[in-house]
Amino acid sequence: MNLKNILTPQQIEICQKELYYYQSVGVKKNILQIALEHNFTQKKEKSPSHSLDLLKEYEFVISREDEKSFHIELKELLGPKRLLALEEKLNKSVIQRVVPVREFKEKFETILSVDPEIIEKKIKQFNSYDREDNEVLTLFRMILHHGVVHNVSDIHINAYEDFSWLRYRQNGKIQSKYLLNGDLAQRFSLIVKEKSNIDLINVQTPQSGGFSEAFQNANIDFRIEIAPSRFGENIVIRILDRSNNLKSFSQLFPKEHPMSERLLHFVNQKNGFFLTVGPTGSGKTTTLNAILTQRDRLREIIYTIEDPIEYKIDFVTQYQVNESINFTFATAMKSVMRQDPDVIAIGEMRDRESIHIALKAAHSGHMVFSTLHTTNSYMALERIRDEGGDLFILAYSLSGVIAQRLVQKLCDCKIPSSSEKGKNYFKSDKFGFEKKGCVRCDFSGYGQRTLLTDVVLIPPDIKTRYGFYMALKNSTVLSVWDNLITFSYFESAKHLFEQGLCDYDTLISELLSLGYVDEN
Repeated sequence: MNLKNILTPQQIEICQKELYYYQSVGVKKNILQIALEHNFTQKKEKSPSHSLDLLKEYEFVISREDEKSFHIELKELLGPKRLLALEEKLNKSVIQRVVPVREFKEKFETILSVDPEIIEKKIKQFNSYDREDNEVLTLFRMILHHGVVHNVSDIHINAYEDFSWLRYRQNGKIQSKYLLNGDLAQRFSLIVKEKSNIDLINVQTPQSGGFSEAFQNANIDFRIEIAPSRFGENIVIRILDRSNNLKSFSQLFPKEHPMSERLLHFVNQKNGFFLTVGPTGSGKTTTLNAILTQRDRLREIIYTIEDPIEYKIDFVTQYQVNESINFTFATAMKSVMRQDPDVIAIGEMRDRESIHIALKAAHSGHMVFSTLHTTNSYMALERIRDEGGDLFILAYSLSGVIAQRLVQKLCDCKIPSSSEKGKNYFKSDKFGFEKKGCVRCDFSGYGQRTLLTDVVLIPPDIKTRYGFYMALKNSTVLSVWDNLITFSYFESAKHLFEQGLCDYDTLISELLSLGYVDEN
């Protein structure tokens, strides 16, 4: 396979740099494996998205962006004054290119299809007057497209007595959007059911499904959950954008991360039990998939057991749980154990039986990864104890636990902070950064989210393992915590602060919710 034919020069450069890094830490990898970890062989670049108000004001389309300039397309060139004003707003130089009117109109209308003002205007029109089915379908696609472009994770349509409320979950927070009348909400429900190939007439019982749509030359998957509520059907649409959400291990834990090298060693062991834990929506599945994608998928037999399968991973055999035919996590685990696996990943350990089987699989020489819903790494151990997990197997098999939360990351427009609050709280010699706001982040000051982690790694030596077992048995795990390799939420927050990834206000808010006041 000639990688030059399928990778860009920049992607090849990234792969080569990571190859040198892996060689320096003693990990055997080749460029193809690294390209697969980053999904470079499949990922398609999205068009850059910026403030719609600015695009409408100057009537242009961004074709490309680099470190120093924006390349834009227009019907006619901007005059010197307007060009200078645009460059000041974008904080970069602007290179103009005139394109034919028809070509520009097609591109510009595609951008306007995600304009929330146009969507709101159409919804108000449709609430007042009956519309043809194809018009309602076009409006529904505009709502989906808007969600994809703005990195929305979920679209909620909740039924109330007098109206239905359409809301987005963006960066973990609910954004109130549009009010729908009962008829329009019902027509949306029928569209969702038809696309998901589920029962159109059934409004009495919960139903699940999914469908795919093409946006900007990429196929986006949508997972559907519909359930009856008092005043109508409640619809939740989960947006699964593989190109945006399937991260590589080095993206989550870059080389400058204090635990990167140690984590890389522990998740690549031949046998053991490794957990990622956290509340719903904290990115556990993303972390689990990142760990799997950096394993040697070309030379290992890897199975996953999921409900549902969210992202396809190359060279990994993925099983979908189906409880209606009694194909549960437990029965799937029993089957996989007879299929000569090297690595097993369980989407979530939900009951006592799946926990027991996972522990036995790890103890019998396999590498097992899974997730749990707990707040921190210590509570993960307590949860397994409460479910009756074998403490001896747990003590001698558990490799590590990553507990995690997602916190808002500062946009690149951030500015150095002059406040000493963060410096004093984290006992750092750095002042950190604070938000500013620009066109790229729609003047919020924040971009996407990053990981705040609580990591515990258990060294393999017998003395440590025996002490760990006795501590588990006597409910005194905290007494041996100093013998383990730990990286607390506080240390993680300090790292994010000193790296300029998050501001003090964001981090202190999250730490206070976790029970931190001051580490010392």
